[in-house]
Amino acid sequence: MNKLFSLMICWLAIGVVAALSASLAQAQTTQPATQPTTQASAPTQTQPDQSGRRETEDGWFAPASPAVAKPTLPGEIDSAIVIPIREMIQTKTFETIKRKVIQARSQSVQLIIFDMDTFGGEVIAALNIARLIKAELGDIYTVCYIRTRAISAGALIALSCDEIIMSPVGKIGDSAPIVMGGKLEGVEREKMETVLRTEFAESAVRNGYSEPLLESMVSYDLEVWLVRNKQTRQLKLTRPENMAVTVTPTKGDEKILNPDADWKRVRIVVAEGKLLTLHPAQAVEYGLAKHIIAPDAADPFAGLADHYNITIGPVVLTDNWSEQMVGFLTSPMVTSALLMGAIFFAYIEINTPGLGVPGGLAIACFAVLVGSRFLIGLANWWEIAILCVGIGLIVAEVFVIPGFGVTGIAGIMCVIVALMAMVLPNAPDKLPIPVTDLDWQMLSKGVFALAVGFVASLVAIMAVSSHMRKIPFASKLVLEATEAATEAPAAVTDPIQRIQIGQVGTVESTCRPVGKISFGDIIIDAVSEGEMIEAGQQARVLRHDGNRLIIEKVS
Repeated sequence: MNKLFSLMICWLAIGVVAALSASLAQAQTTQPATQPTTQASAPTQTQPDQSGRRETEDGWFAPASPAVAKPTLPGEIDSAIVIPIREMIQTKTFETIKRKVIQARSQSVQLIIFDMDTFGGEVIAALNIARLIKAELGDIYTVCYIRTRAISAGALIALSCDEIIMSPVGKIGDSAPIVMGGKLEGVEREKMETVLRTEFAESAVRNGYSEPLLESMVSYDLEVWLVRNKQTRQLKLTRPENMAVTVTPTKGDEKILNPDADWKRVRIVVAEGKLLTLHPAQAVEYGLAKHIIAPDAADPFAGLADHYNITIGPVVLTDNWSEQMVGFLTSPMVTSALLMGAIFFAYIEINTPGLGVPGGLAIACFAVLVGSRFLIGLANWWEIAILCVGIGLIVAEVFVIPGFGVTGIAGIMCVIVALMAMVLPNAPDKLPIPVTDLDWQMLSKGVFALAVGFVASLVAIMAVSSHMRKIPFASKLVLEATEAATEAPAAVTDPIQRIQIGQVGTVESTCRPVGKISFGDIIIDAVSEGEMIEAGQQARVLRHDGNRLIIEKVS
């Protein structure tokens, strides 16, 4: 029992740490996507020169000035993955992408391509995905490949990436919030739009896009003009109120703003009362998309592989049933249940003779707990090796080495270190040290889940240990194991017949639960009932069981 007590103290320490580090759950709200309404007027084609200036027939755009430095891609990419976003954006979409981002980070991926085809979905889920890309993938180059649509919430996600590539049939924009079955007006609409405009403006500053252009995807009352400097022919995207512009009178538009201004309006990109949606040529013209690459019928990512010189892959992380199963098995709730089962069944196995059903269940729980994490890159080979070493040390302490000392403590520490390392995404050549917000979130949830599992196993062990034979399931396991180890009934002349029930002897070899007990010069096999009895302690005979004695420790 002293070993069990020491084990309980070590694991309870983890519970205290987990309770302090557990993070609050984020509130989730749902916001449906809007349908496409209008597109901008057609621009002329653009071609960037060596200075980064984009030349068009109407003039030229100044080079983009991103506020955040982008990761540098190597000349040859040998580690790239594709994360599909080809569904309505929901909370489960965010959880799926987060799981795949963790997998990408653990494999030291150089390039992540988001394969986009969506009409939008939940606003909160889309904001969470955009924040995940901006905050957690700053060291990995991200590309959104708009193979068909990046509408509403999809546009928000696409603009958070380092680069946008479009297919010839791609569309992006139309991100105004709506409510199914209702109507947003006044303060309610502005309350939602201001958050989205801020997110779009942040992406514009981050990647060197036009803020007025992106904000006009969210609010339908923001008119955007393309204007040109009369002297230099430089082009800008602006709102009419932001600068003095000369307007050439046209039919239905007799208004002239400051005829002597240095800038002249070329066209209205999106009129007041309309929402901006862009097709590929427009997106390239206005600096949102870098290139237009058509998907191949046999391999939709072949053009991207050639463009980025991807030598291996890219690997598509499809969301099939096995991916969903792994996500379920690595969830905090299942993690707690698996750890609880592993510890509980291991305890039952230690306190029953032979190797039976409890031992098999304990091994199965540990295998699922570790194996599911290995499949998504959370558990590396050296972390599994440390776990195996820790379990081996604990087994040696329980069954081989008398007492409880350095070996047992070292085993427990190895198990703790391995399990905590497995809750963090890290490449095999990097230590599992939390750096980003996602790392700390994963650590908090993982440690909390492990602590809950351990505390639950302690409760189950304490409930079962003193009433093992009174519980049908537990008593069946004990009886089956005991009966399997029982030999034929002892002969009348056997020394065991000279030992009476209630007689006290000295334990010769530790009963875990099987050992030996001596009565003077008589040494007999014995089985303790529900506890371990150390060598040298006194034990009382409860009953005979074939060629063995069932004993209990004398208090």
